[in-house]
Amino acid sequence: MTSLANRVEIIKLADVLNVADAELSALVEVPPADIKTLRVAVGEAIFHQHESRFRRIAKLAGAVPAPLSARIAQLALSPLLGARVAAVMEPDVAVKLAGHLSSTYLADLATALDPVRAAPILGRIPSATVLEVGRTLVERKEYVALGRFVSVIEADTALGVVRAATGRDLLQVALFAEDLDALDTLVQRIEDERLVEAIRAAHADELYADAVTLVASVSPASQERLVPLITALDASGLNAFARSLHDYDAWDAALPALAGLDDAALGALANCEATLSPGMLPRMVEVATELGLSDLVDRLPGVLDAEHKKAAGKALTST
Repeated sequence: MTSLANRVEIIKLADVLNVADAELSALVEVPPADIKTLRVAVGEAIFHQHESRFRRIAKLAGAVPAPLSARIAQLALSPLLGARVAAVMEPDVAVKLAGHLSSTYLADLATALDPVRAAPILGRIPSATVLEVGRTLVERKEYVALGRFVSVIEADTALGVVRAATGRDLLQVALFAEDLDALDTLVQRIEDERLVEAIRAAHADELYADAVTLVASVSPASQERLVPLITALDASGLNAFARSLHDYDAWDAALPALAGLDDAALGALANCEATLSPGMLPRMVEVATELGLSDLVDRLPGVLDAEHKKAAGKALTST
């Protein structure tokens, strides 16, 4: 069974290799940490193969006036090559050059930019420019690039970028965030109304696995905000959410937050049609027990209807 983290890492690796993620389906059983290691190694290999060339171009760019250098870059360098050259530029030179590049070219370049290498540059580019580029990436739905992008820029600027995003866009950006601590900081500062938009988008577009991925990626405090928003969905949404939790075995991400719900909200999820699926409620009880959520386990018999108690079977009496 593929995991949520595995699914995201496959998509990120496909982006590095410039192939469809379906072509990497053989990796579904590979641990996500191993896929990430491969992704980083491939990226480094591609970069180092031509690093001396990138450095020569960067040196030439710094030897001519910034306006002329910017014009040459836009005419002669593809965004991919431009991104590689930017990664080895002196920050002062790169910042001056960026001030003379069009926002369109900067957005093209950002899709291929390694934000970790470029962090010293990004931190010195005016926030207005970063915002403009970020919003262009949102308009283009460059979600993988945005996930890298918002992980290295200032939190205030990242917040400004996602404020221009739709609920669906916001969900996708969160899905591909490279730095989970940065993602958590962002989620904590986003208003409940925006988070509701993201959850509604997941429901409308049937992106339940994406919503579960988001829940699994953030801190317990953020999970306590997100899970109640999801459990407020209608019956079809609850069914799909429960199925995604079970399919990806992500109960450990949601159950601590579910334990904080009142009986009515907990019962709405626990008694949905999907939880009648063989093994779902027993697995839910098993994980809750492993996590030490004894209060949640003790409450389940009181919120489950007769049909769901039967589906839970011995799991409720063996704890």
